[in-house]
Amino acid sequence: MKPRQRNRYRNSLGLSTITAILIVVASLALVGLGIVVSKNRVRAIGEEQRKVEAEMRLLNAEILALNNRIETMLTRDRVQPRLTSSGTLLRPITKHGILFLKPLPAQPAKAAAPAVDPSVAQIMPQAP
Repeated sequence: MKPRQRNRYRNSLGLSTITAILIVVASLALVGLGIVVSKNRVRAIGEEQRKVEAEMRLLNAEILALNNRIETMLTRDRVQPRLTSSGTLLRPITKHGILFLKPLPAQPAKAAAPAVDPSVAQIMPQAP
């Protein structure tokens, strides 16, 4: 009787080679997944920024409209009747109601050095 032939391991790739290939493929897959997640996050942030910018444009237009309304509400023609109707004692300024003051005359220069009493001791020496 012949000895039975055993099936030999015929795969030329070893366990370490297969492990290295799996690690490289897994690393590449994780890098690809990271890139996709990063791009999706950037796109979402861009959309949010566009929404905020659109809201800012609307708010700026509203602020401008309100400033224009305030400016028209504070014109003299609108304020004067409201002040009169509320009973304030404000009156329009006339040319006769303005008081003009003359400028003050220039003050004379002060004496250079006051006279020193010789009977009092001096702390600082006098300049010649």
